[in-house]
Amino acid sequence: MKVLEIYNILDSISPFIMQAEWDNSGLNIGNMQIECKQVYIALELDMQVVNAIENESLLIVHHPLIFKALKTIQTDTYPANLIELCLQKKISVIAMHTNFDKTHLNQAFATKLCLESLNFTPNGEKDFSLIYSTNTPLSTYSLATHIKNILGLDTLRYTQKDNMIHNLYITCGSNATAYKIANKRDCIITGDIKYHDAMIAASEGISFIDVPHFESECIFSDLLAKALQKHHIQAIITNSHNPFCYI
Repeated sequence: MKVLEIYNILDSISPFIMQAEWDNSGLNIGNMQIECKQVYIALELDMQVVNAIENESLLIVHHPLIFKALKTIQTDTYPANLIELCLQKKISVIAMHTNFDKTHLNQAFATKLCLESLNFTPNGEKDFSLIYSTNTPLSTYSLATHIKNILGLDTLRYTQKDNMIHNLYITCGSNATAYKIANKRDCIITGDIKYHDAMIAASEGISFIDVPHFESECIFSDLLAKALQKHHIQAIITNSHNPFCYI
């Protein structure tokens, strides 16, 4: 099957036009017209993943390898070192990032959190966040404790522990700027929270629960593999590894 045929199937599953303006979902490396011997899926493109897959394959990842224009191709540095290896092995790379967040991954992440058990129900979406609301507010501390236990985390950062939360803004990965669309006594559940964003949000009475980036998106490969099976494409999941260790 040609890369273009699989690209079109991916576009029907999660239209690339839905990606954020700053994103670079779509074909990152390769040629739409070449035949691919095998389809692989991984959360992230790293050296371990590239070395593990066959030559002349298609790799579908969540995070684009190339976000900004490259001024130089220095093959001993990231991302040129990975680009070089992909070209040598004739591996094509397609990224499905914020478009897939919007159509699949955010909802899967929210479902995984079992928020209905806390009387939160879906209440629409705004930008790239899902909104959940409740008529029986609970503290940020109680909500954070629930999420920590559901995800099996040893630690979990959060702010404003005594805030009584009415609305949740949920985005997998990273979307700390969601505090700009939230209101007092709202809580943002996302990852990669910066210190100053937390300070600004706290001054406006908005809580953060900082779910680690990897843990909120590690279900990507399984979700996409199941979607491709409906189109009779059997993809091999290549496990990506969390770059962080904890003590």
